[in-house]
Amino acid sequence: MIKILDKITADGIAAGEVIERPASVVKELIENSLDAGASIIHCAIEQGGIKKITISDNGCGMTPEDAELAFARHATSKLSQISDLDHIITMGFRGEALASIAAVAKVRLRTRRIGAEQGHEVIIEGGKIISTQSVGCPEGTQIEVRDLFFNVPARYKFLKRDQTEQGYIADLISRLALARADISFRLTAKQKDIIHTPGNNNLLSAIYVLYGRETAEAMVEVNYQLEPIKINGYITTPQVTRGNRSRQVVFVNGRNISSKVVNAAINEASKTWFMKGKFPSLVINLEIPLNLVDVNVHPQKTEVRFWDEQIVFRAVYHSLIEALETGATAIKGQFESKKNNTVEPLVLNEKQETTVSTAKQTEFDYQPQSTNSLQTEYNYTNERLYPVEQAQAFIKYQDQTSEKSEDQTTNLRQITNEDTTSELAYLLEARLIGQVFQTYILLEFQDNFIIIDQHAAHERIIYEQLRDHYQESKKEPFPKQLLLTPLSMELTAHELSLVEENLAEFEHLGFELDIFGDNTILIRTVPSMIRDVKDPISAIQVLVDSLVDQSFFREDKYDQILHGISCKAAVKANDNLSFSEMKQLLNDLISLKNPFHCPHGRPLIINLQQTDLEKLFKRIV
Repeated sequence: MIKILDKITADGIAAGEVIERPASVVKELIENSLDAGASIIHCAIEQGGIKKITISDNGCGMTPEDAELAFARHATSKLSQISDLDHIITMGFRGEALASIAAVAKVRLRTRRIGAEQGHEVIIEGGKIISTQSVGCPEGTQIEVRDLFFNVPARYKFLKRDQTEQGYIADLISRLALARADISFRLTAKQKDIIHTPGNNNLLSAIYVLYGRETAEAMVEVNYQLEPIKINGYITTPQVTRGNRSRQVVFVNGRNISSKVVNAAINEASKTWFMKGKFPSLVINLEIPLNLVDVNVHPQKTEVRFWDEQIVFRAVYHSLIEALETGATAIKGQFESKKNNTVEPLVLNEKQETTVSTAKQTEFDYQPQSTNSLQTEYNYTNERLYPVEQAQAFIKYQDQTSEKSEDQTTNLRQITNEDTTSELAYLLEARLIGQVFQTYILLEFQDNFIIIDQHAAHERIIYEQLRDHYQESKKEPFPKQLLLTPLSMELTAHELSLVEENLAEFEHLGFELDIFGDNTILIRTVPSMIRDVKDPISAIQVLVDSLVDQSFFREDKYDQILHGISCKAAVKANDNLSFSEMKQLLNDLISLKNPFHCPHGRPLIINLQQTDLEKLFKRIV
């Protein structure tokens, strides 16, 4: 039988379409603050927003009449007739956010119009107005939402742990801050700042605060027009990549959206620039005439419909290709200038690095670094810029230079007393010639010329050691090796929340981490089997990415994660190795179960016979 639902039930169903978790509440309330013309927005949360969310802004405020009417269903100041949907410029417009929130939480609103002598307070619980009164309060609006889903236990049980919910909120506010670099956003939890953007109307400055220096320095500008679309923003060059798409943020007219056609264009543009499984970070905004895009196709306004998807695809694709080509030209110019000793790579100056994360920051300029510092030493390969170890690398190079004067005919048998049944046991008798291109290890054995890829070999060694420990003792923690000097690593607020929630799991894997300052962690230990790791930060990033992808510690994804750690922890191409390091690597390689391929399946050893070389030189036909 058909019947009309009561108001509480109807409001609860409507709330389910809009309010999934605390982050949904934050989104709706901040969008209202944006529409109210706020330039400063502060979000304070308790227990991941489940216990309490407070949004304060310095916007225009509301009259007492509007403050009460705002909680009615379909009450809005954003439009008055259906034709207005073709020209929506505000973030919210349906008039159901406050009503939906109030239906499933305890809400207190305090608001005061600019210039008004006093403000107004409305208290509402479970959709029922409890009280209204005049109060003293700052200009603008403050909304406090407590005990989310207190009256809907079925929804409450689907909420995740506090740190996880906090991470969702941090990710949301980060995206809003990237959309509106002209507004200062602040997120606090436990009386500590999680996010605080300057609001200086400089997108690159916001990127620096939210994603860190490395990402900001690798960004190149996107500026492209294909009528009637304009695209602006930034994308990282192939120097800095991610293991997932979590830092690919797309806006349409300032609204963060998800679009299959835009994602397809990004993927197509990235194909020939980025390795498989590696993704650029990017922040782009598509400016499209309002009547050519429909934002009213999803209750949470996260999806849009375009009037012509082909034009959108072409615009996004060509905008990114043009930016990447411009970035490659700039890097090539730096490469040529470096060879001529005329210009140094561009980095942030010291003043900018220490002040850009404050709300008072107003500039984000680049300055050339001193040409006399060891920190400006770079290797250049394939016309792309690759940073290497700084002072320590220089000292190590000096040690290696002197070490190579020792007898280079020593074979591997002299560094091991153990017999082996490995198919590569003959390498124990081989003469180690040395290293070529700082990438390949060369050996001679009888009439064989042997070439080994140092990265692929070391990657295989680390992978088998990690895998064997995991398979033999899944419940036992990985043995740890203390780093001489702890390393710091910048994370986004969302990533930091996830890491903080899973510190025990990181330690189980041999990585002891400490939370240190704003969005920074300290790496104190690494698994002992990768004690000679060249880049612990990249190894940790693999685990962070897996947290974001929700694959961390999943049995079916564990092998893939070990692959990633091994790849990042292994020596790289362009790493100088001493003779003792090469010998140790080869000795470890011989003991492996599969010493012929890296974990990704690439060959790591090539054997050329003397006759192969003689044919190349036409000594024999």
